[in-house]
Amino acid sequence: MDVRRRRCRGARVIARLLRFMVFLPLIEVVVIVLVWRAIGPWWTLGLLAAGPVAGVALLRLSPVRTLGHVHAALSRGRLPHEAVWEGAALGLAGLLLIVPGFFSDLLALVLLAGPGRRALRRPAQVVPPPPPGGPSREPLEGRFRPDRD
Repeated sequence: MDVRRRRCRGARVIARLLRFMVFLPLIEVVVIVLVWRAIGPWWTLGLLAAGPVAGVALLRLSPVRTLGHVHAALSRGRLPHEAVWEGAALGLAGLLLIVPGFFSDLLALVLLAGPGRRALRRPAQVVPPPPPGGPSREPLEGRFRPDRD
């Protein structure tokens, strides 16, 4: 029963994602027309051209930043799940900035803002600490066969 529920939840998520992808161009066109009327054509075209430039810059910088944070977390003896999530959020924000339109840029800004990223993050599974005294010193039993190349 639990497996069916998981599949159903996954199917719902995929259905929502597909619906979003179908309606995103329509939303973008409506918002572009509204912005065009509010601030004029030249400012609108300038803002539409600036979004992809910022997205490409963000996509170029996010792997370097993520690797630095992962290395720092590992050197402190911590799991790098937060650093990986931050990198994924920055990468997604960069991709959303590349998509022409203002609605996707707004979603990217929500991902770039700290509270927006933290709101979307799921709590990581907690790994239990090792038992006191370190790992067990008992030998492992089994058969060993060397690989012959």
